[in-house]
Amino acid sequence: MNEEIHPWNWYVPVGAESIIIGTFPPTLRNWSYNFFYPNKNNHFWKIMARIAGNPLQYFSGEKAVEERKNILDQLRIGVSDMGKIIRRTDGNSSDENLEIVEYMDIFGILEENPTLRKIIFTSSAGKSSAIGWFKSYLALHGIVFRIPKGKRPLQTVVQIAGKDIEIVLLYSTSARAGATISLESLTELFRDALGFTFLN
Repeated sequence: MNEEIHPWNWYVPVGAESIIIGTFPPTLRNWSYNFFYPNKNNHFWKIMARIAGNPLQYFSGEKAVEERKNILDQLRIGVSDMGKIIRRTDGNSSDENLEIVEYMDIFGILEENPTLRKIIFTSSAGKSSAIGWFKSYLALHGIVFRIPKGKRPLQTVVQIAGKDIEIVLLYSTSARAGATISLESLTELFRDALGFTFLN
């Protein structure tokens, strides 16, 4: 298995209070543009565009990247993944086919962006998942973290460098997850988690 290095690390607008963290980008053949959630079948950007009230206009190339960065800037939301370096089995994008080699520097992101106070995770609660990798990442730093159980959205708090960080676990935005929850319901969950309940 070849090792893959994350192509973007993270993107956090100035003043962002929330960051959404996934596992790792899909295989290159599934990219429509060179930025987070590049698979056109993933619902992430549809959800963010609905919350921002700006329907997507571009679906490939640099204009699509610029449009998606503008949405994050407008909403003041950051994005990253838990995997900095991974190995991928079977050339497959599914989380269960990813093996972590090196974690993203989540503590560094929080230190560099002191306004961040909430982390939203978008994948399953399994071992090969964003929240599962976050638990292992914290353990490496001597922090015990228990993944909350029950029906999502799930919420808890973890203290990092003397600061309380709210943790929210939502559903994946992948097309596969769409079989268990509708796009409308998923949009509402993200809107509430991000604190945009006042928007239409």
